[in-house]
Amino acid sequence: MDSSLRQQFLGLDLTLARRFATVEARPWGYFVHEVGNPDHWDANTARWLRAEQPEAALEEVVALYRARGLVPRVRLDDLSAPGDMGARLVARGFQQDSQQLRLMHWVPGPSRPLPVLFSGVTLEVAGPELLGSLAEILGGANVWEGRAWLVRYLERLVPSPTSHYYLARVDGVPAAMAALHEGEGAGLVQEVATHPAYRRRGLATALITWLQRRATVPLFLQVGNPEAERIYARAGFQVWGELEQVTCRLPEPSSP
Repeated sequence: MDSSLRQQFLGLDLTLARRFATVEARPWGYFVHEVGNPDHWDANTARWLRAEQPEAALEEVVALYRARGLVPRVRLDDLSAPGDMGARLVARGFQQDSQQLRLMHWVPGPSRPLPVLFSGVTLEVAGPELLGSLAEILGGANVWEGRAWLVRYLERLVPSPTSHYYLARVDGVPAAMAALHEGEGAGLVQEVATHPAYRRRGLATALITWLQRRATVPLFLQVGNPEAERIYARAGFQVWGELEQVTCRLPEPSSP
């Protein structure tokens, strides 16, 4: 994948993180933390780890998170340095979790017609008054148990003038959602979710198309689901490359 495109995407991801967490620049990268929402990984994960003295950098990461009562986490990318940073993290005791994703990109062009909607389906802009409905859809679509962190996350983003949330209803019932987060010269599509009871009705396709009609900048998104990738491809998104997302977590020390 072209490194400049990857850099732009990573910068957009960091811009979004600043809306729901504290982001501090360090010589080795960025320390991202939010003690009020400790279970949200994106709000509590160090980014852009590039260190001339990697062992010292890792110890600083561990100390910064532990001082705040947070689990030390690091997200690696293909621009991390040195290249053996993953092995160094494992040697330090971190556990790794990796996921293969595809980066997709869309450039504004002529407006696409909205797909024909099922009877009873309506689309609308979602404001703070619908935060509970958005959390319910997002939590139900991903089968998460504790959803309090979702509410805290959305409380930061939904009111933001540069984050736009869209909702689909079926016979008046909130059923699907999508979000567009604007950054410097580009936007990031995230939180596309449909409640299991309302799938196979074209709601995600309709929301993506509606979102594109309002976009004035190129859009990025990450996808790891072939079915979702087909939906985005039909909406005009193109795959620009594959990437491996590696997140490393340091468990609490074992009791003696």
